[in-house]
Amino acid sequence: MDVLVYSALNEQAALKKEIHEKQQCLFDLKANASAGGSGEEASAEGCAKAWLNRADGKGEKAHWKDPGDTSLWKVWEGEGWTGGLKVCDATGYYRCNCSCNWTVPSGVTKARFQLWGAGGGANKGPCCCGHTPFGSTGAYASVIIPVQSGWTYCMCTGCAYCCYAYTTSGAHRIPGCQTWVSGCHFCNFCADGGQGSLGTWMSMRGNYCTCRIANANQDSEGGYICNNGGDWCFTGANFGEICNIPGSHVAGSLCDIACPTFENVIYGIRGMWSKLCFNSDHYGYEMHPPVPGFELSTQCCPCYTSGNCCGYACSAWQNSCLRYPGAGGFASHAMGGGNGHCGDSGKFGMVCVSWK
Repeated sequence: MDVLVYSALNEQAALKKEIHEKQQCLFDLKANASAGGSGEEASAEGCAKAWLNRADGKGEKAHWKDPGDTSLWKVWEGEGWTGGLKVCDATGYYRCNCSCNWTVPSGVTKARFQLWGAGGGANKGPCCCGHTPFGSTGAYASVIIPVQSGWTYCMCTGCAYCCYAYTTSGAHRIPGCQTWVSGCHFCNFCADGGQGSLGTWMSMRGNYCTCRIANANQDSEGGYICNNGGDWCFTGANFGEICNIPGSHVAGSLCDIACPTFENVIYGIRGMWSKLCFNSDHYGYEMHPPVPGFELSTQCCPCYTSGNCCGYACSAWQNSCLRYPGAGGFASHAMGGGNGHCGDSGKFGMVCVSWK
């Protein structure tokens, strides 16, 4: 107990120091804003803008600008787990759903539930010249709760679209389904599947033209979104780098926990769209977003010059690509024709349970 108290006091001292530093920073920003006179710059809104645009990168860049920065993902994992299981597609197609009931074994008093929503699909080979990006990833959720022997939890994993896209209508670029768990202490606990249409992608960015894939500084240029949000048609514009954009959400709450602790918190990491960069020759790259728990394995980054790839040919079933929960369908690129190949479905949802 002395060791625990000592550690807690040290943590408290560190937090007090951090709070003091943030307060001092706030006072400095407020003083700088006020020095410029009255009006918006001296307001709370002006102060907030100053914080978000800090030159040292600790404002907007650290908190909002790059959701794909995995160093900022903080999830309490617990320790000392003595058993576990996973629920996911075992058919070999890597896109279907699965469900089961888990009954808490004798002697188990604590459980951790991790959820991955199914990934969003990607369209068929796009118009020439054009591109259909990776499907967005499903959201991720994690929580630790107290349990009792004999309680039963129903676990259902999300299904990605069950077919490979082969239409220019964009109809197959659809969201993945949510993954959810129900049982004692859970109220509508789920992780949403990855999103579908490229119109949704652009609207998630906010304040940009939703009819084009475009850099923030060039949203009147870029490629036109076509085929009902299925892909984009290249128009010769250089739209530069577009970073990961947050997508699907985690939902739910906890109830009826008599003495909640810091563990009894639902940690959520939103689904994401890919990071990409293309120049005026339609050459560039695209990087699949990191999936929580599989960060290094899921950030594949194909580069594009001329030629055509990859869609169905790079599916998890056909070619062992992105066989991970919540991953999006594989991107396709078309230069000089050859845009008749199928697209790729998103990947399966999953639930992992650990207990002790």
